[in-house]
Amino acid sequence: IPQNYGTYRFDSLEDFLTGASASEYDRAYSLVDEITGDGSSAAAEFNAMQLGFYLQDEWAVNRNLTLTGGIRLDIPVITDDPAVDTYFNNTALPLIEAQYPVASDIQAGQAPDGQLMWSPRLGFNYDFNNTNRTVLRGGLGIFTSRIPFVWPGAMFNNNGLTLGGVNERDISGDINFIPDISKQYINPNFSVPSGDINIFTKDFKYPQILRGNLAVDHQLPGGINATVEYVYTKTLNNVLYTNVNSSKTGSLTWTGTPDDRVKYTRTSIDPTYTAVYAGSNTDEGYTYNISAILQKKFLFGLDAYLAYTFGDAYAVNEGTSSQNSSQWRGQVSVDGRNNPVFGRSDFSLGHRIVSSLSYKLKWNDAENAATTISLFYNGQSGTAFSYVLGGSNGRNPNNETGSTSRNRSLVYIPNSPDEINLVPYTSGGQTISVAQQWADLNAVIEDDPALRENRGGYARKNSARAPFTSIFDLAVRQDFGIKTGNNINKLQLSLDIFNFANMLNKDWGTVYSIPGDFNNYFFYQFEGYEADGTTPRFTFRDGAETGEDRFNIAGTASRWRMRLGLRYIFN
Repeated sequence: IPQNYGTYRFDSLEDFLTGASASEYDRAYSLVDEITGDGSSAAAEFNAMQLGFYLQDEWAVNRNLTLTGGIRLDIPVITDDPAVDTYFNNTALPLIEAQYPVASDIQAGQAPDGQLMWSPRLGFNYDFNNTNRTVLRGGLGIFTSRIPFVWPGAMFNNNGLTLGGVNERDISGDINFIPDISKQYINPNFSVPSGDINIFTKDFKYPQILRGNLAVDHQLPGGINATVEYVYTKTLNNVLYTNVNSSKTGSLTWTGTPDDRVKYTRTSIDPTYTAVYAGSNTDEGYTYNISAILQKKFLFGLDAYLAYTFGDAYAVNEGTSSQNSSQWRGQVSVDGRNNPVFGRSDFSLGHRIVSSLSYKLKWNDAENAATTISLFYNGQSGTAFSYVLGGSNGRNPNNETGSTSRNRSLVYIPNSPDEINLVPYTSGGQTISVAQQWADLNAVIEDDPALRENRGGYARKNSARAPFTSIFDLAVRQDFGIKTGNNINKLQLSLDIFNFANMLNKDWGTVYSIPGDFNNYFFYQFEGYEADGTTPRFTFRDGAETGEDRFNIAGTASRWRMRLGLRYIFN
């Protein structure tokens, strides 16, 4: 049950500490019993299955060329339907359809129809000289995934009949913090139906991609094995969410600067429900990777490996949460999370270099005693992240209905101080002027190409990256063995030093994290509105730090660690 213990939001830490009223409150609770937490009968219960049929064959066209063809059919079926909310279907849904076209394909009490998901595949392998010295290989196919059943499972408790919902608008008077989870607020104007509704379009399709690859394996002079490979993936069906109960009526736009994003009225189309999260599909998204690999085994005991990969990925929704409401509020946007932007994915790889050297010294011909020393290197682009609006009130500035945590509104990048309405703020008893804030903000914008190159517009989703990281790991294995007949019994002592470079120099091996929420950097702070209610007020509180100094240091990952081990090996 989402937010079953109650979620409070205060305008400041001081308000919380002094017992002031919370500015926001959200909670869902059981309507079928009075149990809070585990054990409630309001938990979802349903049955589902996924049937799969697969046919494949391989053809040797000639001595050099081999083809592999196959076709798979998946039939995912949810064999139960959630409870039917007749009020939603007959009264609320027609009102919702007038503002959201996607609502014409939803209906309470109906799980998505079973789908026939066809996945044909074709691959080839061409050996130029029939010696495996030069091989061209590749393939093209469609691949279908299951989905986490917690997503459609939410239809069976977030259905308007099983769970009630309450927020700050339902509570008269102060919202005092209640530490006892069993005594949280309920809706004083309680009625059935109520709460959130989670619903999926009737033709909702499970995730599906089209993927192709092309690679060359070649043995270079000196016994060096080389591989170059390109992989491209196109999204056919991915998940997308819309809160179809958030009213667009009466919406305004921001004024006073070029940042003219939409401000909604935080009202519901049908106030019977706190939110209606509709899951649908999108075909926007793609991924590509290109890799090159060199590897060689030397006769004197050295193994060497070097690989380079560059990859990028683009998506609308990342599908990373267990709750549909979280999926929705995680969508990055400018004009509200019902209008998510297409951009670089959270899982974009960037540049990556992987290398290893391993040397094994045998003490005798019996191979019952040996020392192995290995050094591993991983160099990788930092996490892709988005510059989004922060703010002490924690509320999404688009002012939509539904859960308002997790700011995901991309910032406007000003050209000049007149394009952002900065206001003074006090920190440590000192007032930070508008002029100082602009100087600091401008310095940071100029320092980051993702900001500098997009002045006069909105930051792009995940257009920036944390600093590049380089990590070395060292491993030592010492074997002591006794050979009896054809068997060897060994004791192996092991030493692993993770982030070995950090042991040599405290400034090496640093891993950086994003100062914000997940991979969203709270850039400058939204401080509410001027008296007109549409001109936003901002502060920039990060100071003039640039480069690596702007990021947090990941504590454990940035420290060297050592592990000692002992193994007994026998055959």
